[in-house]
Amino acid sequence: MGQGSFTASAAQEAQTVHIEVNGQEQSWKNAPLVYKGTTYVPLRDVVTSVNGTLKWEARTKTATITVGRDKLVHQAGSDFIKVNQVRLSSGVQSRTINGTLMLPVRALANALKADIKVQRTASGQMSVNIETDKVSLLNSQVASVDSYLREINFPGMALIARNGKVLLRQGYGLADEQTLNRPDQKTRIASLSKSFTAASILSLVEKGKLDVQDPISKYISGIPKGDQITLHMLLSQTSGLPSAFGRGEGTSLEETVEEIRHKTLKFEPGSAYLYSNSGYVLLAYVIEQVSGMSYADYVQQTILKPLGMKNSGEASRKVHTNSGFVAENKQWVTAPYYVSQSGSGTIYSTVDDLLKWDRALYTDKILSQDTIEQMYEPYSDKNYGYGWILKENDQNRTVFHNGSGGGFATAFSRNLTDDVTIILLGNHAGMDMTSLMDEVEAKTAQALNLQ
Repeated sequence: MGQGSFTASAAQEAQTVHIEVNGQEQSWKNAPLVYKGTTYVPLRDVVTSVNGTLKWEARTKTATITVGRDKLVHQAGSDFIKVNQVRLSSGVQSRTINGTLMLPVRALANALKADIKVQRTASGQMSVNIETDKVSLLNSQVASVDSYLREINFPGMALIARNGKVLLRQGYGLADEQTLNRPDQKTRIASLSKSFTAASILSLVEKGKLDVQDPISKYISGIPKGDQITLHMLLSQTSGLPSAFGRGEGTSLEETVEEIRHKTLKFEPGSAYLYSNSGYVLLAYVIEQVSGMSYADYVQQTILKPLGMKNSGEASRKVHTNSGFVAENKQWVTAPYYVSQSGSGTIYSTVDDLLKWDRALYTDKILSQDTIEQMYEPYSDKNYGYGWILKENDQNRTVFHNGSGGGFATAFSRNLTDDVTIILLGNHAGMDMTSLMDEVEAKTAQALNLQ
C-alpha cells in the first residue's frame, strides 16, 4: 500500500472528533486518523492550535515549524523530526492524505514537548486532548544563557534560580531516541549524590551516634590503616584510598567493601588529596551500620521525604530515568545501564527536587547551619569540603560539585553570596562540566548584573 493510501474504514474511524487544547475546544479542518494501530494527526492544525507557525517548502516537501524558541523540521514521508538540530525518531513514516500532512501523534507530542491524548468515547466519538508544555520556564533576564546552551547543543536539563525563584527550567536534546528531555524528567545525578551521603553522616553526628574524627576501623574492619583513616578523611577525600571499584550489576555494598579491604593506599592518610569513590562507599556502609537502615532508606527518611523530594531516590532498573549516551564510532548511542554503588553515585533526581535540596541548605531543616558550614570548609589544597567544593573569587563564595558516569555528566553550583543556584543534569558522556559550569556561571552573573 503506497503512502497516502488509507482504507475507507480507517478514514471513517474518526469522522467526528472532539479536540481540546489546554481545555479549550478547537476546530480542525482535518480529522485524526488511525492506521495500523498508529494515530495520525494533521500537522498544520496541531501547530496552529499550539500557537506555532509552519512554513512549507514544496520542492523538498519539508515543513519548518516554530513554537516558542524551538525549531522543528520534518520532511513528508520520513520517520523523524529534527528538533533544534536533534534527530527525534518516530518509528513510523508520516503520511500525506488528500494534500494534508499527517504525523504520528506520539512523535509530534514529543517534538512539541506536549502531552497529546487521543481516545474514543463510549459513543464512538474520538477525543483529542492537547496539553502544551507547562513545565519549561524562561525569564527574559537569562534568555542569553538559554541561547548559549542551545548553541553548544547541551543535552540534558538545566535550572537557574535567584533567591529560590526559578528563572530558567529547560530540557535540551534527547531523553532517548524517541523522546526529548523535559525539565521534569528524572535523571541520574552521578557524584552529586555525595552531598546526600555527607549530609547523612553529619545528621548521625548531630544525633550523637558518631563523630567525624572516629577512625573507620570503629565501624568497618580490615580497611588498610583503618585505625588512622577517619570519617573526616573519607568525607574530605584525604584518606589515600584509590577511587575505583568493581561495578558489576547486583554487587552488594558488603561485596564492594570487601573489595576495598584489599586496596593499597596511594599515600599516608590525611597527607594529601585524592578523589575517591571508594571512600564514599565506606561512608554509605557506616550509615547502614550506625542507623540500622539501608543507605537508600536512610537518605529517603532523613532528607528526601522531609523535603518533599518525591522524584528522587536511589536508582534501580525499576525507576524510569532518561538514558545516558556515549560516543561510539562518531555516533551517540545509548549507554549501558549506569552501575555505581551506594554513597558514591546512585541517586536519581530532577532539577526541581535538587532546588529543594539547595533551599534546605539555607535552613536548619535537615542540619544546623554550623554543621552545614563544615560541608563547605576547604580541607585540602583542592578546596574539597564534605561533598562540596569551595570556589572563592574576591567576595564571592560558591560551592560546587560535578559528576559523571554511565553516559551522564552533571554539575550543581550554589553561589552563597548572591543566592544563585545553577543545576546542569546532562546525559551525554565526556562533557567537561567544570568548564561548562564556569561559563554558565559567568553568563548568568552577567545577565543578572552581578559582576
